[in-house]
Amino acid sequence: MTTIPDTDAITQLPERFQARIEGRVQHRVGDGPLDDIPKGQEVQVDVALASMVVSWTSEGQPVTVTLAREEFMYYVDEGSIAILR
Repeated sequence: MTTIPDTDAITQLPERFQARIEGRVQHRVGDGPLDDIPKGQEVQVDVALASMVVSWTSEGQPVTVTLAREEFMYYVDEGSIAILR
């Protein structure tokens, strides 16, 4: 039987955690233009294979976007995303 770790070995983050958008964080909607995640928004983050799935609710509707793992960690390092755990 294989045990699945509760943290991601590459990022040293839990597989699911909370974060807050502190600065400008952008994502691309399909092939369209870049769009900002609202500053001050608290989000749930799920670690995927090569990306981070960021989700929140806006006007009662669920919103889910995907950021490349390196891009997400760049935003964390520059202070635009604060990890709340």
